[in-house]
Amino acid sequence: MRTFFKSTNNFLIKLPIKNRVIILLTVLLFLNVSSMWRATETYDERFHIAYGKRILQIKSDKNGNEGIMPFSCINILPQKIGELLNNVFESNKVTHFFYSLNSKRLITILFSLLLAIYVFRWSNELYGVTAGIFSLILYIFEPNMIAHSGLVTLDLFSACMTTLSTYYFWRFVKIQTPQNAAVSAALLGVSQLTKFTCAFLYPIYAFIILIKCSKDLFNLIKIRNYKGLLNHLNSFLKYSLFFVLVGLIIINIGFLFNRTFTPFGEYKFQSSSFKTIQSQFSFLKHIPVPIPYPYLDSLDLHKFHEETGGHQHGLEYLFGRLHDKGGFKGYYFYAFLYKVPIAIQFFILWSIINYILKYKTFMLFDNEIFIFCPIIFYTLYLNFILSMDIGIRNSILVFPFLIVFCGSFFKNWTFFNLRLKTVIITLIAYLIISVLSYYPHYLSYFNELVWDRKMAYKILADSNLDWGQSGWYLDKYIKEHPGIKYSPEFPVAGRVVVGVNGLVGLNNPEEFKWLRDNFKPIDHIAYSYLIYDISLEDLERIKNSQ
Repeated sequence: MRTFFKSTNNFLIKLPIKNRVIILLTVLLFLNVSSMWRATETYDERFHIAYGKRILQIKSDKNGNEGIMPFSCINILPQKIGELLNNVFESNKVTHFFYSLNSKRLITILFSLLLAIYVFRWSNELYGVTAGIFSLILYIFEPNMIAHSGLVTLDLFSACMTTLSTYYFWRFVKIQTPQNAAVSAALLGVSQLTKFTCAFLYPIYAFIILIKCSKDLFNLIKIRNYKGLLNHLNSFLKYSLFFVLVGLIIINIGFLFNRTFTPFGEYKFQSSSFKTIQSQFSFLKHIPVPIPYPYLDSLDLHKFHEETGGHQHGLEYLFGRLHDKGGFKGYYFYAFLYKVPIAIQFFILWSIINYILKYKTFMLFDNEIFIFCPIIFYTLYLNFILSMDIGIRNSILVFPFLIVFCGSFFKNWTFFNLRLKTVIITLIAYLIISVLSYYPHYLSYFNELVWDRKMAYKILADSNLDWGQSGWYLDKYIKEHPGIKYSPEFPVAGRVVVGVNGLVGLNNPEEFKWLRDNFKPIDHIAYSYLIYDISLEDLERIKNSQ
């Protein structure tokens, strides 16, 4: 074993850092592209594609769907290239790919590669090259990141832009130049075009500044240096105003200045929260809102769905229970426990313990606070405030922060003894085997806490298992088994196939109650569809018991 590590280290040392990163990024590219190739259109992709096309047609009204955002127009660029090529080539075969769903998905994959580069870069700058490489490996083999890297949705984009904007905000705080401020403010503004949850970055960044400056402010107050205190306050207000103005400009550009400065009283709100503000603060009615109408209107609709249970998404599901309003407190803790590889969970826990034990050697207020604050805030918000428990995808924006922080554990890799290195390499190997065993069905990944993969539906459903991505495999199975009964309307005997979401009753709790209460699946199709074998005797027994 000692010889193995020595030869491996010698090989890695001789290999330039750039080459190591390129090799790992090539692995990531292969996993992303190959796993998305046969994935059918998910339930949400059609909405993002349609809205992206509308943005490029200079139309930004949302038509009642608050989850779509202007950033989706990025995915439509290949189609625009195809339209230009159509004017050059007469054969449709040349331009067919540019119109395909997979060409649009490739844009998301490019952003996944960009995010991977910054995961390596941030971890490398904080903790060294070895830490950066390990962080990159953890990112590459995080199945939830792989799954959403190959879809025309906004989850990966929000994770990417949240990480990039926070990274450059960290750089700006370290070196406060106009250039760094401009880059940071611009990225923060662009992040607002991916998901509404990115709006929380503004108060998060303000809190970080408050924490970082608290010691200096306290000392200035203590020695009664009010001039210095005013200088700090002036600098804070100046940069805050700059960041907000840049954000407003970018949001307005993204939404094509659609009815910007509409008076607050002219909005037709649906949520009780916004209605209350509108009615109780009458002086706001004539004040023009400096953001596009669809932006605030969508925030209102999002809040309305939270208040009413979010029925447009169906019911919410956890551990065999359905919920129509309010969600499950701690939902994303459970999703994380079962859907994040056990090895990565070990590394996260290990890094936290190691950091607590050796925190004096790190610089919390200089560096890690930029990582901890987004993680803590979004973890609390998602688990205890947000009442839309529709899949772990809502929480992947914190994954890059966790993975970067894991690099802190490998800061002193050269001083680790052989036993510790052996444990780490074993965990990495376990991670790779666990993740590749689900290839290419990463959206449905569950770790080994769910040993029988057919029974994952007992824990989670919705976009954790079945988001419409496995239609190709279902069609293939039905063609190979012509006598199969797919989603029967009534109890029947024979070989039955049903989708996970239908089985657990997300849209109709009574539809497949006879099946889930009396039978266990014998097999699965891409983990999203379950196969049952129902005998006539079993069917008769169910009828007699009713």
